[in-house]
Amino acid sequence: MIVKKILIKKSLDKFICCDNYLDMNFITENTTESDKELFFGPIEPEDTFIIIENHWNMAHILYEAGIFPSISQARKNGWNKPIPNGFNILTIGKKAKKKNIFIFNERN
Repeated sequence: MIVKKILIKKSLDKFICCDNYLDMNFITENTTESDKELFFGPIEPEDTFIIIENHWNMAHILYEAGIFPSISQARKNGWNKPIPNGFNILTIGKKAKKKNIFIFNERN
């Protein structure tokens, strides 16, 4: 299931809020089904993919993952960096907020 940021924030009654996930999946808009299956597979029906918008950097990713309460707080903590290309796995946070973040960024 592909869920855009707007759907997660406006339709919490239909979708589980991202803060409840231990693993977060981020993909670009043009990611093919075969690439999703290769990097994130096997895909389960409950797997959620958040679309990376063009203007995002790592601060946006960590805010959407629930690691930081705001984008500016993530920036102040040194995450104002571009999203690395390719497939990346990050384990970020402490104790209850510790999450695995999987990013597939195929932009040039």
